[in-house]
Amino acid sequence: MLGRTYFQALRLILRPIARFCLRRSLTVQDLIEAGKAAMLDAAAAEIERTGATVTISKLRVMTGLHRRDVNRIYKERSLNEVSAGYITGVIGRWLTHQRYQTKSGTPRVLTCEFEDSEFNELVSEVSTDVHPSSVLFELERVGAVERSARGLRLKADVYSGGGDPVKIYELLQRDIDYLVTAVEENAFEPQPVPNLHIMTEYDNISMRDLPKIREWLLRQGSIFHHEARNYLSRFDLDLNPRSKKQGGGRVRIGSFSQCSLPPEE
Repeated sequence: MLGRTYFQALRLILRPIARFCLRRSLTVQDLIEAGKAAMLDAAAAEIERTGATVTISKLRVMTGLHRRDVNRIYKERSLNEVSAGYITGVIGRWLTHQRYQTKSGTPRVLTCEFEDSEFNELVSEVSTDVHPSSVLFELERVGAVERSARGLRLKADVYSGGGDPVKIYELLQRDIDYLVTAVEENAFEPQPVPNLHIMTEYDNISMRDLPKIREWLLRQGSIFHHEARNYLSRFDLDLNPRSKKQGGGRVRIGSFSQCSLPPEE
């Protein structure tokens, strides 16, 4: 019975991950590959935490992965990163094939309103398994292209690149880890005083006031964490070495806010 509960919990936890994949045009193959790597990373860390030696056999038992996957991902550090899905393939060909570039090497604006359009030809060169209209729908959904009087344009931020987001997602990974642990404790290991788990949401806020609200939330959040640090520091034995109390306890407090405009019709 608990196994079924855990599976349902896993499915719910994965929903925001699935939405992230859909927003970033990552396929289920990418999710599976990343999931294998994450399971192996977590299993190896857990084995090391107990002081035992990490072995292929232990990793196989803990994760349920085949030996070849454990060897490839953990031992050889070989990942099949980002599968060449339809969207990735179309954008990649648009970026690199001379036929779809200007003289300066940037992606050309492509015709797209008829059967023999340049965009349809581009899609058919990548795959004939999907209709170009489906690929166009997905490109527009993820914000990779925009229509103009001349045709379809690949947005500059798709190929010019930006800052490396890995550091931000490393912070998110840590936050998710702590939040899941806190929720698990509340659900399966209830204490007399539960872990704090609160969210406040309003869904009809004046759009004009969102910038002001963002500033207020940042300011109040900073004040709260400043007060929390001052309070917790009174109990930290590194800061109070004369105390005879036993140490080792951990306290974590995380905060986030998200203000968004309504989706376009």
